[in-house]
Amino acid sequence: MKKLLALLLAVIMVFSLAACGGEKNTDVKDNPATDTAESGEGIVEKINMVYGDDAVKVTLTKPEGASFTLGSDTPDDAGDLVGICADDYSWDGEIMGYKYYEGIGSNVPFVDYYFAGEVNSEKYEEYEEEVTDLGIAYDGKAVMAIRYTYKEVDAEEGCLEYFVGFEYAGAADSGLMGVKIIPSDTELSEDTLKTIFTELFMK
Repeated sequence: MKKLLALLLAVIMVFSLAACGGEKNTDVKDNPATDTAESGEGIVEKINMVYGDDAVKVTLTKPEGASFTLGSDTPDDAGDLVGICADDYSWDGEIMGYKYYEGIGSNVPFVDYYFAGEVNSEKYEEYEEEVTDLGIAYDGKAVMAIRYTYKEVDAEEGCLEYFVGFEYAGAADSGLMGVKIIPSDTELSEDTLKTIFTELFMK
């Protein structure tokens, strides 16, 4: 009788172990848009997105000395905000596709000025923009750095920002795709801007 009871207990244990091994871990979410580091620290190394109405694919790679700060758990479209920040806090920014709507003011002045040569004078009392070709190309498109300074109406101080990216034209829309960069206190060199873009888009 004792032997039979021991045998039954052994069989029950085997089946319970098999059942545990077959369960899926529901705490881990599948995220095709991001690849996390194997270190287990949850650092996002790559992000897959699309931009434009033609849904052109682009893969972003985390630059050295910077980290992604996701606005969405599964960013997959250029309209989904993907933040990025230097580890030393010398700059931060956002990676997005900025569509240009002719005749309609954008919420980012460099897009309006790049395409139309002007910004909303009711919103900005000062605005200057300088475009520099960085001498590299992404998918056949020239990569440029746009340095722009502006002062909003009634603001106490002006602002300096950069956009590094390229112009695109789809079947129904056009715009700029790249990274908007806001320096913390000092200006960034063209080499620094070029490095950030190259590591993000061309690594």
